[in-house]
Order: sequence, then structure tokens, then C-alpha cells
Amino acid sequence: GLSFQNLAQSTLELPSVAVEGIDLAGDTSQFDLHWIVQDTYDEAGVPAGIGGFVTYATALFDESTVAGFVERFVRVLEEVVAEPSRPVGDLEILGAGERSRILESFNDTAREVDSSATLVSLFEDRVAATPDAPALEFGERTWTYRQVDAWAGAAARQLADLGVGPEARVALGMRRSVELVIGMVAVAKAGGAYVPVDPDQPAERTDYILGTADPVCVLTTRGEGFGTESERSVVFVDDFVPQDDSTAGYPLHVASPAPEHTA
Repeated sequence: GLSFQNLAQSTLELPSVAVEGIDLAGDTSQFDLHWIVQDTYDEAGVPAGIGGFVTYATALFDESTVAGFVERFVRVLEEVVAEPSRPVGDLEILGAGERSRILESFNDTAREVDSSATLVSLFEDRVAATPDAPALEFGERTWTYRQVDAWAGAAARQLADLGVGPEARVALGMRRSVELVIGMVAVAKAGGAYVPVDPDQPAERTDYILGTADPVCVLTTRGEGFGTESERSVVFVDDFVPQDDSTAGYPLHVASPAPEHTA
């Protein structure tokens, strides 16, 4: 809550009775966090500044936390007074120590990575290291890395035969499903970039996306019924479900995408 008190101090005069106001000491806050400010005037009615205080729920805030709020509030007010024409968005809320802590200390997450790695190489490293580990789960079904690799590899081979390679695009016309994930991996293995298209969106929007992205083909499932009216080639990812765990006949990938290629 924020309360601005600008009511003049009232007086009460009674014959033979002295009346004066007293401050009521209380330890209850009306809100979890309540800012109360009041402008003051001297006896001549000249403005004498603005004062205030903050009440807060001690179950939610520590005194040091609330004191930090007040410091930021005062910092903003000082900046406004110093440069009244400055845009609000340019006001500095954080102190130098806070900014350093947030941008440097908290964000000290730098780590060395292999700059030559790609999504495909990282995935295939995992396949080689843990081929029988769970890679994909949906409902009660689980697919291992070996199975995902075989399925995506077979679909990638078909995409490559249609001309998909580095910098080429493939429209993914599928709802969220196992097949959608397989399609993403397959496009990456073929070296291309996928363009997700929601089958439930208006046809005009789909036409706009396909016209702008100009994909080589559309990758979907037979159950989606997507892309069948398109002039582009349509590949059904569910046609390549492996019958066993064998990856024989399917190369690990059919292209050699580089880190700078679109993915």
C-alpha cells in the first residue's frame, strides 16, 4: 500500500480544557508492505518537506530488506530531482554494489564449451555413450537413445534425398507429440532447420509462414492430415518407426552441419 497524507493537522479548542494530539504507538501494519508519506508545513504555511515511514509484516520481510527498499526509493527521488526531464526508464534503481552483484557475482556462470559442437554431434555423443538409456518418455512408453537415433536417422535419410541440407528449411506440421521430437532430431541430422507450424492455426497464417520460410518439404504424421494440399513434398515421420533396435543401414547423420549453420 501507498498512502499520501496531505491533511492539515486539526485542532480542538474547548473552554477550560486542554486538548493535544498524541502519537499512537502501534506495532501492526495494515498491509504486508505499507508506505506512508506526508507533506509538512511550517507555522506560516510554507512547505517544509515530505517525511514518511514504512510498516511491514515481519513474517515476510526483514528490517534490512525493507531498509533496502527505502534506499532505492530515495535514490530514485534524488535522480528525479536532479534531472526532472529524464525518462523514467533511465532512472537507476540499483546501487553500484547491487548492479555488480546481479550482473557479475550472480551471473558468474561462464564455462568452457566445445565451439565445434552442434546439436547433432552432442546428441550422437550421448547415443554412443548411453545407447540404452531413456531418451524420450510419453505416457507409459519409453524410447531409448538407440531407438530415437534409428527413427530420426531413417527420416533424415528421406529428407536428405529430397534436398534437405545445411541452410535448408523443413516445415514441422505436428502437434506436441513423440513424433514432433523425432522430427526435430531428424531435421537436425539432415543438416537443416525446422520451422514449426501449428496445424490448428488459421490456414491464412500457415500459408504466410510457408510462403515466407519456403521449406523444402513438410514433415508431419499421417494422423495430422497436414500439408496434403501443399504443392511441397510431404514426409510422414511415422512411416519410419523402427521395428527393432537396429540402426543398420542408417548413417548417424546424413550431413555435416557446422556451428554457424541455421539450426
